[in-house]
Order: sequence, then structure tokens, then C-alpha cells
Amino acid sequence: MSDQAAQLRAIMAATRANTRSHDPVTPAGPPAIVVGSGKGGVGKSVVSVLLAAQLVEQGRRVLLVDGDQNLGSLHVLLGVRPVARLEEMLNDSIAPRDMLQPVGERLWLLPADSGAESLYAMGSVDRARLHHRLSTVYDGFDAVIIDAGPGIESVVRVSTMRATRLVVVTVPEPAALTDAYALIKIVNLQVPELPIDILANRAMDEAEGRACYERLATAADRFLRREVRYLGTLVEDESVRMAVREPGRLLTGVKSGPVAEEMAAIAADRFELPALAGSARLTGGH
Repeated sequence: MSDQAAQLRAIMAATRANTRSHDPVTPAGPPAIVVGSGKGGVGKSVVSVLLAAQLVEQGRRVLLVDGDQNLGSLHVLLGVRPVARLEEMLNDSIAPRDMLQPVGERLWLLPADSGAESLYAMGSVDRARLHHRLSTVYDGFDAVIIDAGPGIESVVRVSTMRATRLVVVTVPEPAALTDAYALIKIVNLQVPELPIDILANRAMDEAEGRACYERLATAADRFLRREVRYLGTLVEDESVRMAVREPGRLLTGVKSGPVAEEMAAIAADRFELPALAGSARLTGGH
């Protein structure tokens, strides 16, 4: 176990060193935002899709990555059929670039598998190596949104590979807040330089969402000496609830309402993304 942990730390350290420019904090390449949660069922995949959609509205070429390597669900939410499987990449039948699935104008999906036996048998070191290979396609885009799998291991894995920011999604429930703090604690240990934002989801109102943030921020400051930022609050919204029930509707069915307005504000100015310039182009892209 100790040997495996040492190998994993070595891979992560080498990856951070190889993907950074002269800036000691910011990785080279496009902004890569990890959306994670300590607890499943808090809506992080929905948040990932809505955030990607808003960045597309800005005119950016966006890659949406399903970071849950063997329980992939983003293709279901988006209503698309993956053009290739991760298992094919494991045996070198295809390259990471061949995994890219066009979803809409300026939006691509890098899907995950679902129930693949070969992925189930992989250890944490091999999973890290796999994600490292997948991250080589990031440079073809203006922004990358990584929907990390639920739980700490998946979030830490994708956060150490070219990530520029972590968005921790939580809901106003004690269990969700406890797990969110546990995630912040481990990420702070493994990737201390990574900025962390808190996004409260499915709150009754903005006050309840901000109260979630205050609890996490107080704990992080007191016990970790770590600052976390308030990103925003998404209130209960019937349009989101209905859109999730129909594959593909998230990209078209949440154009107005409180969640759409808040996500537009988050995408527009709260990440401080670089201004659009001449974007890299993918052969055969939109």
C-alpha cells in the first residue's frame, strides 16, 4: 500500500511539474475547472453541464470531461452515444483524441465508461495514469470542465492533473456539509495551491446557500488555515428538475429562471477567465 501511494504521489508531482509554465501556481494551458463533491447526489453533474453550456454561450470552445471513469453518466444527461470507450484506449486501439464526442456548437464531451471490468480492476496509480493520458487533449479548447466522480479519491485524482480551480458543490444538509469539508481537507493536503470555491445547490434561497458557505469557510479557516471562496447559490428550480428527466434537455431547457441567471453570472465574471483570443482548432471540429 505504501509503495502504491508513493508511486501515485510521484505521478502527481511529475504531472504538476510538466504542465506548469514559469508561473509557479497556474498550470499551462486552458482553465480546467474541477466540479466535485464529497457526497453523491448533490447535483454536481448538472452543475457541470450548466456551467459548460454558459461558457459556450460566451463563445468559448469547451470540453466537458466525465471524470468518473467507470460510472460515467454525462453522456446520458446530454443524450448522446459515446463514439468510443475508455477500454479501447487502455489497449491502445484508439488515442485520447478519438474519445472526443461533439455535443453541440463549440461543446465536446470526453465520456467515461460504465461498468467496464478492466477499469474496475485498476488501482489508483493506473487510474491516475489514465487521466493523465486523457488530459493531453485539453489544449484544443478554451476551457475544460471536469465532472469528478463522487468521493474524495476521484476528486483528488483529477485535481492533480492540470486543474486550475476546484468547485465544491454541496447542499444544505449536515451530511453533505461534513463530506464537503472532508474533501476540502484532503485536497488542501494534496494540492495546497489549488483555489477552492464553494457552490451551494438546491437551497431555499441565497441566504441558506451563503450560510452553507460560512460554515465551510469558518471550519477551513480555523482548522486548515485555508481560505475558500463563495461562488454562489443555486436555488430549487423546477425547470432544472424537469430538464434532468429528459436526456439532452439540460442544454436547451434551462435558458431562464434563477438557476440560469446565477450560472450566467458565475460563468461571466466569477472565474476571471482569460479573454478569448485565437483559439486552438481541432481537425474536423465545429
